[in-house]
Parts: sequence; C-alpha cells; structure tokens
Amino acid sequence: ARRIRRVVQGGEAAGSDAVVAYHQHVGTMVALADPICDRARRHEVVSSFIDFAENSGKVPCWFSIGSETADIVRGLGWRATQIAEDTIIDLPGLEFKGKPWQHMRTAMNKAKREEITCRMTRLSDENFAIVSQVRSISEEWVGDKGLPEMGFMLGTTEEAMDPEVRVALALDPEGNVHGVLSWLPVYGGGGEIRGWTLDVMRRRNDGFGPVIEFLIGSSALVFKEEGAEVASLSGSPLTRSDHEADLEQIDKVLDYLGKTIEPYYGFRSLHTFKKKFNPRYEPVFIAYRDESDLARIALAIGRCYLPNATPSQMVRLMASST
Repeated sequence: ARRIRRVVQGGEAAGSDAVVAYHQHVGTMVALADPICDRARRHEVVSSFIDFAENSGKVPCWFSIGSETADIVRGLGWRATQIAEDTIIDLPGLEFKGKPWQHMRTAMNKAKREEITCRMTRLSDENFAIVSQVRSISEEWVGDKGLPEMGFMLGTTEEAMDPEVRVALALDPEGNVHGVLSWLPVYGGGGEIRGWTLDVMRRRNDGFGPVIEFLIGSSALVFKEEGAEVASLSGSPLTRSDHEADLEQIDKVLDYLGKTIEPYYGFRSLHTFKKKFNPRYEPVFIAYRDESDLARIALAIGRCYLPNATPSQMVRLMASST
C-alpha cells in the first residue's frame, strides 16, 4: 500500500469492499493492477473505475492486468495488448533435480562451501546493523544507475520494512549481508496466503557470486515446506517473449520506453535471467479506450515509472536512446 499514490474505493456503484489502486499523471488515471474485489463483481468494479475517471475528466487506463480483466475491458470495446509476462514457479513437488536445475544445485553447493546461509525474516525485526547493510546495498545499486529508484514497479527498502513483507538475507559467518530479496504475499480466497511474489532483489557488488540464484532457490524451498502454491518472480516490465510479433501502436510506444530504460534498469536482461528458474508464464496486459489516448497514456506511464526524476535526468534518459 505504501507504493500506491492514490486509492479509490469504487463508490456506490462498486461498494466499499472493492478497491482500485491507481496513479494519476498528465490527466490520466492509470490503474496499476486488477481490481481488488470478489471475482463475481470484477466487471462491475472495472466499469465503476472507468466511469470515475471519465466523470473526473481524466483518461482511464488499465496497466499490468491479467487475462480476466483484459477480457472484461475488451467486452467494453477497449483494446488490450500484452506488455509483460509474470514468471511463476509452481511449488508443490518442486525439486532441483535434472539438467535444467544444474545451475541451482551449483549455487546451493557453492554457498554451503563458502558458509553462506539464507535467513528468512522480516526486515523490520532485524537489528540496525543488518538494516543498514541492506540500505547500503540498495543505495549502491541506485547510485550505479544515475537515475532515481522507480516509483511503482520496482520495490525499495522502505516497502521491505513492512511487517507483512518477508525478506531473504544471504549472510556469511561474520554477519555480512551479500544479497537480499523481499517477498510480498499473494492472497487467495478467504484472505489466506497462497504464495509469494518477488519485489526487491539486490546484491552486494563484491559479494558472493551466485547470491540471487541461491536466495531464490532457498526461498522457494522454504515456501514449499510451508505449503505455499506458487512463488512468482514477478513480471519483467516492458518485456515479453514474442519480440518478433507485429507491434501495435501502443506496443511501439512501450517498446521504445523499454529500450530507453533498459541500459539503466535492465528489464530485458532481468527477463532473460528469470528463465533460469524454469517458470511458467502468464501474460500481463495494458488496456486503453482508443488510439487517440496513447500519447497521453505513454507520458503517464513514463511518469509512473520515474515519478521523482528531475528534468535533467529525463533529458539524459531520452538522449541515451538516440
């Protein structure tokens, strides 16, 4: 919730038990994900948000939604285009056996030899020394980019401090942090946690080499033992597998944005990295009313990603793609 600038509860049409989270930039309301509501009421809530935006004189847009919501807006005459893929590891029966998992076994064995351990914890429960190291690792990562941390699709240390977020730390015998992952809960029916989704992923530049592979593998095994169904490695923003497919106009805008930001944030290389974990994929979509809205939507999405970027940083970002 700390990462959401504005939240609208759907009003009389949607009821107080339905929520749509959105950002608002350049006259556009960008809904950040599927509506949070009972599945049977999803169509009603989607329509309510669209009405809310239009009655406010804003352009509505659904960004980072699943197939079900995409089908709903298509039924309203909208267009929906895939802009990412969620990468999911199914946990029941997970075993790191066979050639596809050789890299994982190598990372786990190397960690054992070098006495690197994984501690699953809440960062808010850790002492000052651990939290300070995590912040330092994150600040080092941001400093290397020359741009501010992203404001909505990449997590930060502040979100990792939430007590409902779990954190996996890679520690050596001296208590040095070599890497950190944060995991957000994935809720199923009845409010029960059915899985976890990856948010923050940071490593120390001079630390244990395969620390991310080690932490993801260790986390998956912990979640499996607890009875979770899935571990999502999250969608890689502005990426998808079918790069050779014909691109619609919105695809071209997002493809340009993805190529521009790639040298700084590595979305596409991250997508390639996640393939190492043999996931299955679920498509993620953007939905919009009409092509006439696309220019404004593109500007709004750019500002969603970099809400605190200064004009000089935005100029540097755009110049890097020319």
